[in-house]
Amino acid sequence: MKPGDKVKAGMVSRTSTWSARDAPTTTLRFSANDGGGTSAIPSCPLDSCWSWPGTTQRRRRALRRHKPPTRGSGRTGRCSATPDTRALENSMPKSFVRFASVLLVAGWTAAAMATDDAPPMLDVAGGTTIEPHERMVAAASRLLESVSGEPTLSEVLSDYSMRDMLLHEAGSDEIENWSYWPTDRIGLPLKLMTTDQMVQTQELLWSLLSEQGYLKILNIMQLENLVFWTTNSGFPRGMGDYTLVFFGEPSMTEPWSWRFEGHHISLNVSVAPDGVAVTPSFVGAKPSRIAASPLTGVRLLRTWEDAAKTLINSMTEQQRSIANVAGDPDFNTLAASLGIVTFDDAPFDPIGTHFLRPESDWENWRDLPADGIAGSALNPKQKALLARLVDSVKAIYRPQHLTRYPTDTDDLRFAFMGSSTPEGMIYFRIQGGDFFYEYGNTQAEPDHVHTVWRDKSHDHGADLLLRHLQQRHQKGGLPAD
Repeated sequence: MKPGDKVKAGMVSRTSTWSARDAPTTTLRFSANDGGGTSAIPSCPLDSCWSWPGTTQRRRRALRRHKPPTRGSGRTGRCSATPDTRALENSMPKSFVRFASVLLVAGWTAAAMATDDAPPMLDVAGGTTIEPHERMVAAASRLLESVSGEPTLSEVLSDYSMRDMLLHEAGSDEIENWSYWPTDRIGLPLKLMTTDQMVQTQELLWSLLSEQGYLKILNIMQLENLVFWTTNSGFPRGMGDYTLVFFGEPSMTEPWSWRFEGHHISLNVSVAPDGVAVTPSFVGAKPSRIAASPLTGVRLLRTWEDAAKTLINSMTEQQRSIANVAGDPDFNTLAASLGIVTFDDAPFDPIGTHFLRPESDWENWRDLPADGIAGSALNPKQKALLARLVDSVKAIYRPQHLTRYPTDTDDLRFAFMGSSTPEGMIYFRIQGGDFFYEYGNTQAEPDHVHTVWRDKSHDHGADLLLRHLQQRHQKGGLPAD
């Protein structure tokens, strides 16, 4: 191909030009605000920012065939740079560094300025406000409609269906098969979406997340591109590998659910006429502290770690002796599902189910004793610190979605392992009643954060589904038996 030639890869709706280095340079546009405006985002000129696996030659052949490359077909990283600033600058294109700097710095600035309450949802076209629940259903419905027409040329030639990838049966067993690993997973990946579909995916996330939560998620996704450029792990990496899946058709009158998921993100959302449920909820980050590039020193998920260390350092020796619990923290938080980890269409058992934690242990977190120090044993200042920590865990979501998750600090217990120094290894968990939260930063010096929020009784909207069935029964919509 010659410089300036146009290409189109499968269903990835984007404009690509070929530089003299014979690598695509892409500009994507997506809406990131209620006003429907767009932002131009330059991608990495050395390779696709969607980080399709396989060699460069494999990708070129796929482009000529109009067929998206499949995951697990080759090495996913080509850069073997050492983690120092000079090596990183040499291995990463300057446009990528500039974009990462702008996105991340803007994200942390806005998050720092954001209040605990998300801004109201605006219906710009209607000149009014709209409930997040309604906005969510509207965005999801538009997404489903966009994949429900005639199949595209790419779908026909590559023998796949975007609708089948996006829409699965309500109540499917796959709802429980969530995972934070960089693995093959069901759903429609961003890298196969058209521009309009990516816009609606952002609208869907915006209806779910608070402003600070939305920025956290975008920044975690952007870190995946950073990891892609600086490692060669062989796992699916990059923003394009995040997937969206619906379980049931979007509706304001019937229960359905959806999941947005990829490495270090698993947002499991259950929707019913009475509201929205948001657990299980997993977010993580690697690196947790950026050590190279102009962003050196940035810590993406510092809010929760700093709050926990502040709380433990406020305690007396007697209180600390109760809060500190024995044992070695697991690299994988106990309540985080690994899912049925697969790689290249086969169960990835050596890592996913044996080396890390057997599948039989995935639900053991429900039976963990409530150890650590009780909230009732804290003084008023310490209770305020604990309440602030719990509120910050939930605050990634819009407050309209959090009414079903009340917590009383007196009913909680705070268990701590590790170091209370600013840069030391840390693990802590908070539990009480149905609330269960874990935070672990226990590996890589430490530089790899896993966090998970679970609800012991109402994960995946169990309470919403039960209430809906009871109401239908009362109205005569279900048989008496």
